[in-house]
Amino acid sequence: MISGEASAPNGLRSRVRTLCRMRPWYTVVLDVVIALGCALLDPQIREGFAPGEIYSPLSPSLSGWLTAAAGLLLLFRRRFPVAVAAVVTGGLLLGTGSVLTVSVAYYSLARHTRQLRTAGIAASLGLVTVLAIAVVHLQRLAPRHGMGASYQGVMLIVVLLAAVILPVLAGLRSLSRHPGWWESRRAMLFDVFLVLLFPLANPPAVFTSNAVNHDTLLLPVPVFAALVPLAGLTLVLRRRYPAGVALAAIALLPLVLPALSTLPVALYTVAKYGRSRRQLLMISGAAAAMLLGWAYSTNLRVVTPLVMVLLVSMVVVPVLLGMYRGAKQSLLVNLRERAERLEREQHLKEAQARMQERARIAREMHDVVSHRVSLMVVHAGALEAGAGGDNEVARKTGALIGQMGRQALNELRDVLNVLRMDGADDQHPAPSLPTLDDVTTLVEESRSTGTPIGLDINGDPRTLPADLSGALYRLVQEGLTNAAKHASGAPVRVEVRYLTDAVRVRVENDAPHGPSGTELPSGGRGLVGLGERVTALGGTFTSGGRPDGGFAIEATVPLAGR
Repeated sequence: MISGEASAPNGLRSRVRTLCRMRPWYTVVLDVVIALGCALLDPQIREGFAPGEIYSPLSPSLSGWLTAAAGLLLLFRRRFPVAVAAVVTGGLLLGTGSVLTVSVAYYSLARHTRQLRTAGIAASLGLVTVLAIAVVHLQRLAPRHGMGASYQGVMLIVVLLAAVILPVLAGLRSLSRHPGWWESRRAMLFDVFLVLLFPLANPPAVFTSNAVNHDTLLLPVPVFAALVPLAGLTLVLRRRYPAGVALAAIALLPLVLPALSTLPVALYTVAKYGRSRRQLLMISGAAAAMLLGWAYSTNLRVVTPLVMVLLVSMVVVPVLLGMYRGAKQSLLVNLRERAERLEREQHLKEAQARMQERARIAREMHDVVSHRVSLMVVHAGALEAGAGGDNEVARKTGALIGQMGRQALNELRDVLNVLRMDGADDQHPAPSLPTLDDVTTLVEESRSTGTPIGLDINGDPRTLPADLSGALYRLVQEGLTNAAKHASGAPVRVEVRYLTDAVRVRVENDAPHGPSGTELPSGGRGLVGLGERVTALGGTFTSGGRPDGGFAIEATVPLAGR
């Protein structure tokens, strides 16, 4: 029993922590400023009206306190946007609140509600509620201030824009690129503007103009004024359910009159987004029949030109325009898909051309280089076997040449495997690249040719990334090769220095004593390739002659981030 009583306060504390979860301090300050501002300003706005000008079944003092409380509810507008908007809108029925609090609540509704459908339903209901409350207030204010019908209509539109429409549109700007069933935010905002254009501008016209003859209405004027905005709200679903919206517009045509009907937009949508031409033909025929029936019932049949104008403007033109836009959109989609397909085919052809070129290079390397190196290994083996014990130097030289040739064949096979890879699906083992730790072996192999080579390793050796270590190894290898080509017999020095945040490698040779005795081919691309490797690793590379006639290459590669 004690544990149960103790768990209740713990659950309450957890709910309080969840409710007051940590947020950035500036958002908390902003919410407090907005809530206090609305709580202080809304009662002051109410005091600017004379008694009886604002509808409220409550006493003025109680209405003022409830208005301030509604402003303080904005502290929870991010956490409970739907509940805050519902309470603030419900307070309008009691005569509390103001346009300022309502606008903040509906901005938060559109901005912080996760589901677009929930926000749309809540905003639509709130729009109808605000419209009804505004009409009630205008009926009380108009006689006392001498407002004409036109002025009332303008005031009604301004209130709806400031309280609900513009705040909701501002909050919807944070939606994703494809909100709900719309293909883009632009399409969603366009449909919202269509809703505003048709139903919201028309109820004031019922009271501000003589365009509508009350004798032709099948419903009382208040019901008619409420039905027009509800019919216009169906346009939000026109891209999702084009046929359903069109059928609703046809059914409501006798009730809302052609001048206030959404039928043209609905037929345009069916022609553009409909499933089939048969469906379009049936819906268009039903719309024309309903329009002609309404004209017959209202004695407009004697005015044939007017009936034809209605038929052309409300049925024929929207259908033709929708068919044109739909065909244009289909053409653009087909052209875009064709361009994408051609681009994919072009990429595929380029990839095939690259693979064919790589395969050709691999074949040439295998047929030429591999053949020559294999012959070299065979002759080296013959030299080693033929020398026997009579010439120890020739035997060792043959063994060394054979070992180096076999190593070259292994590395060549790894390179050929890479060249023959068709793509990411190939699972050839990665070539075993030499590392900077193999520099000692490389120097010993070069010393065996009789070249005096000094090796100096300073600092604390450490394990380096494979790409960095392999690039530095190739630098030492290229430096020793260049010394053998262009300064045969000259002393060579190799220095590897491990710094705190970098690795520096330097290979230099003295000036040659005379013409090189070896005639090795040189393509001039070795140093360029080394520079590209080191630069790709974020390092610096220098090469050039020394004042004494020697030559040096040096690379420094940083270790930061590796």
